[in-house]
Amino acid sequence: MTRNLTSSIKTALATNDIKPVHLLTIGFSTPVNFTDCPFSLTSSVSGSSVTYSPSDFIIGISDFTEEIDVTKSSLGISLSGADQTFISTVLNENVTNDEVTIFRGLLTNTSNSVQLISDPFLLYKGNIENFSVNETDKDSVVNLTVVSHWADFEKKNGRKTNNTSQQRFFSTDVGMDFSSQTVLDIKWGRE
Repeated sequence: MTRNLTSSIKTALATNDIKPVHLLTIGFSTPVNFTDCPFSLTSSVSGSSVTYSPSDFIIGISDFTEEIDVTKSSLGISLSGADQTFISTVLNENVTNDEVTIFRGLLTNTSNSVQLISDPFLLYKGNIENFSVNETDKDSVVNLTVVSHWADFEKKNGRKTNNTSQQRFFSTDVGMDFSSQTVLDIKWGRE
């Protein structure tokens, strides 16, 4: 993915003093914005100002590769189940296809304070494909698998000509009740 990095990001990357942070948004029914930075960060990503709360619940974000070809890329996000909110959310809501965005920002030291360099860049954007909750007697982890928008590229959409598909949209219509039997009587291209 081509990235348009600002000059301040390029300058920071040219130094040996790089302090990267992740700005993570998970689009649950009540979206969560958090960071792996030890303090809150506010950034204007995607055209609006967003405050990212520090979170010890981010256990890890897996590595992923970017390719030139159009492929289904995926990454994993592990969240601590110590915050029961995550477990409750994934078990009680339909989180499949909720949007996830991850920005990478860089911190800089200015006037004895640490600040976020403006314009973090988009690292990954995708949707939750599936999740799992793994619990042991010592800990619990919520694992989210996030896939790029290319995951549905070859998906076949539409309706089928059977009674089940018809009933989903028109529950009182019985027009397809015998569709499987009538197809046997049709003489396609024959006399």
